[in-house]
Amino acid sequence: MSTTDAASTCRLNVHRFVAATRAEGPGTRSCVWLQGCSRHCSGCFATATWSHAPRLTMTPADIIGQALAAPHVEGITVLGGEPFEQPQALACLLAAAHRHHLSTLVFTGYTHEELTASRQADIATALAHTDVLVDGPYRQEQRDFGRPLVGSANQRFLFFSSRYSMSDFAPNRVEVRISPDGTIGLNGMGPMETLIDHLRQQ
Repeated sequence: MSTTDAASTCRLNVHRFVAATRAEGPGTRSCVWLQGCSRHCSGCFATATWSHAPRLTMTPADIIGQALAAPHVEGITVLGGEPFEQPQALACLLAAAHRHHLSTLVFTGYTHEELTASRQADIATALAHTDVLVDGPYRQEQRDFGRPLVGSANQRFLFFSSRYSMSDFAPNRVEVRISPDGTIGLNGMGPMETLIDHLRQQ
């Protein structure tokens, strides 16, 4: 089955979705955090995404439709959890993004070498539709917020197309969102003291 044909049946287990953000990569982007991760890195600040239990089901069409409807969105960012633990659905999503001329930025706790060594067709398809891959596990002993969007020195930015370079990534920023029910949501990247300062300013 082709990725295009599979798109109608693909389902993503989603932890959270934001239709438009400027804190998750170059420009304005739609951002999807997938649910489920087996890596369990020590010091991970997203432990709520570890469980593989169903949370919010979205199709690639759901995500791409909202991305295209949001003002000025130029691409999608996929984080986790661990995106490559949903390889078929991830491949469907990234292929759909490229068909609609949206750029793709994917974060993974696996290294590129580990992904390619798996020789899984869905993983290969997902990588073929990735413009920028940020790879490698979070390592608490190498904690470093000096670069955009990553938390430890071992993590790498791998550019698989000419769409972006490192100069397109702005310094870390944090966005605070308050929902109608009063729930406060944070997204972006920075040390915890930065997140607390942002909350105090609201």
